[in-house]
Amino acid sequence: MEKRTNQLIIFTAGTGMFLSTLDTGIINVALPTLVRAFDSSISMMTWTITLYTLALVSTIIIFGRIGDKLGRLRVYTSGLIVFFIASIACGLAISPIMLILSRALQGIGAAMLQSTAAAIISAAIPKKEQGAAFGTLGMLIGLGPVLGPAIGGLLLSIGSWRWIFWINIPFIIFGLLGCRYITKRIQETKNSIPINWTGNIFFALTSFALLWSISVFSEKGFWSMSVIGAFLCFIVFLLGFLGWERKAAQPILDLKQWKKSAFILPIAGIFVLGGSTSLGFIIPPYFLEEVIHLLPWQIGLINLSAPLGLMVFSNISGGLINKKGTGRLMIYGLVLMTSSYTVLTMMQSSWPLFYLIMLLFVFGAGAGNFMPANTSAIMNAASEEIQGVSGAIQRMVQNLGIAIYAAVASAFISGYSETDITGLMSGIRGAWTFAAVTLLIVFIAFLYGYRSRKY
Repeated sequence: MEKRTNQLIIFTAGTGMFLSTLDTGIINVALPTLVRAFDSSISMMTWTITLYTLALVSTIIIFGRIGDKLGRLRVYTSGLIVFFIASIACGLAISPIMLILSRALQGIGAAMLQSTAAAIISAAIPKKEQGAAFGTLGMLIGLGPVLGPAIGGLLLSIGSWRWIFWINIPFIIFGLLGCRYITKRIQETKNSIPINWTGNIFFALTSFALLWSISVFSEKGFWSMSVIGAFLCFIVFLLGFLGWERKAAQPILDLKQWKKSAFILPIAGIFVLGGSTSLGFIIPPYFLEEVIHLLPWQIGLINLSAPLGLMVFSNISGGLINKKGTGRLMIYGLVLMTSSYTVLTMMQSSWPLFYLIMLLFVFGAGAGNFMPANTSAIMNAASEEIQGVSGAIQRMVQNLGIAIYAAVASAFISGYSETDITGLMSGIRGAWTFAAVTLLIVFIAFLYGYRSRKY
């Protein structure tokens, strides 16, 4: 009975992570269809992705803290309900504005799910079984990008675009039933630490301003007044946040925690992992469509290489955490990721497709080694009363990496691609180089930390 309960806890917690990544893959595929359906523009429809990310990142820490205080399962269950309502609303949208606002609500639901999923596992699953549990969680996270484009393409081919949102409903129902079952069988640990509302509001505004400036930068360039204005707001809110946190009795981000190598190194690693993974989704389609001239379904299949590697090796890595240790597995993952992207910095238009497929798969394998160990390291470095906040920080930092690296990749590609194929390839190699260099820096830091036995 205990084993069955533990498995249900893992899959229930993983449902929310799976939904948030599934939805991203589906919406990316559907953007051209949504442009036609609403007689809108691609820049307008892109806000269905941007505002989702803004809402998620700017509220995830708040829900992590609320989960620590009121119960992670309660917040997680509420997140499933919010995601359910938002998915229905997205499918019923009759205008671009209604769809974009519904996606923002969906982002808030995703924040409630992502901020508590890992904490539910770390609090309810015995320590000796957590490695395998986080491995399964990583597999479910990788499964979303694998199935998203395929399910989205199928639904768009045989039915209405509205079903790309309503497909969430059966998964949400499974998650809600799982939460009901688990609530009756486990006793959650809660804490009485008061919620720092002022600090949370400052943090939400800081995150929102940063991501807004990044989003506009990718469209208008750095010297746009809207970018400069948003970035100045980010600086003001950041200073206000840091000033408040220094005197707050219960700071959101405990500065003592950020001085621990066992915490800060995995956090730096998940930032670079999130960013470099996003390039694995963004760059190959440019190359395959503009240079190789493949059909969309062929591009979709090739783009599954990285998430497939992540999904397979997450499951393997999770089972090895107790034997190998989190530090060693994260280093193994960084070796694979850095090596694959370093080779991609030499990418040529004449390369056989097999090279790209294998290199993306190797990167995914490295990410699969890294992610479960990273989650385990971050959760174990935090005290029991802030498990929700720690899980939220991990997901927030990963999403920030995705947004920042996506903007950098867009700048590289758009900056060079206006000339010819040679220029496009220069931009692509520049983006790969940026990711490879940052991966190498983090790898060196991890290697130093591991040899110094700092984690």
